[in-house]
Amino acid sequence: MSPLSSKTLYVTHINATSLFNHTSPVGTIQYDTPFAVPPGSSLSPRLPVHPDLTGAGYQALRDALGGSLQLDLLADIGVRLGEFRQTVDYTGRGIGINVGW
Repeated sequence: MSPLSSKTLYVTHINATSLFNHTSPVGTIQYDTPFAVPPGSSLSPRLPVHPDLTGAGYQALRDALGGSLQLDLLADIGVRLGEFRQTVDYTGRGIGINVGW
């Protein structure tokens, strides 16, 4: 949901890593195709997740198949509003995901 009431915000890139147990990589998103976030509620495009098929993060994904998992997220997100550009560092903890096949 956009915090803006009359302007469209653009996400210019997303570079993110999801972590299990605060340290074990589960996957990454590297998305460089800009997309609009208009005022109000909207959906982002489906973002390609590249799983890390090694270590405890992968095992946690396998164990959660058909259920859910709590992950942390570290991301650099590029945003643009008119001519203003900024990269936002985002840290999220305890983000719930559904794990399907």
